[in-house]
Amino acid sequence: MLTELIRHPILSARFIAKPVTQIPSKGWPKLRRHADDEFDRKYGVETTRMVQITPTGSPNFSHGTRYQATGEAVIRWCIENCGLPYSETTFVDIGCGKGRVVMVAAMYGFKRVLGVEYSPELAAVCRKNLEKLTMSAGLPALHGVLAPCEVIEGDAVEFQVPEGNLLAFFNNPFDEVVHKQVLRNLAASPGKVRIAHFGPGHEVVKASGFARTLGSGQGATLYEIVKEASIKHASVGARD
Repeated sequence: MLTELIRHPILSARFIAKPVTQIPSKGWPKLRRHADDEFDRKYGVETTRMVQITPTGSPNFSHGTRYQATGEAVIRWCIENCGLPYSETTFVDIGCGKGRVVMVAAMYGFKRVLGVEYSPELAAVCRKNLEKLTMSAGLPALHGVLAPCEVIEGDAVEFQVPEGNLLAFFNNPFDEVVHKQVLRNLAASPGKVRIAHFGPGHEVVKASGFARTLGSGQGATLYEIVKEASIKHASVGARD
């Protein structure tokens, strides 16, 4: 085949052009537009298309990862197995992106649902999606109402962890450097803290010294912050 292409340059050009013309319809790997995404169709929102992120003034911008939506089944498993009373718990999605996790959490009657996002572009889409998420016959929200939601635009390291019970969700929002700092902040919270973790980064949680594994399902793992261990860890860190 290679010999024929060399002998016939026109044939060679056609051979190369064919796969190139297919790129717009197939999309680049991991950058395909999921126009037919079931979640977006079901709730009338947009959570799948890629977004060009404008660099922010945050010193941690270089530690962020690309946006990727989480499957609804994963989110629901994490919430339904967290073991915390929804009405007494604040749910926070660290690196909320376009808000799919926030929207699903809002259906469960949490005390409050927070999304933390350092990208202005993604935070704006998240807010818009929350506005679109109105009550309807097909919206399975507890008590028929959505939990109060807020999108906090800023660096996750600077996020002020709320008091009381907390369920924090992670889907690979940043690298190990920022991950460790955010975990330490969560561990310092006085209430019960549980972490729902999906995607890369489990080794960071396990190596923290203050997280106990509760269980796994749908590719995600639930962890609990062990307060005594976190206090000892903080003391050691202070001496270092």
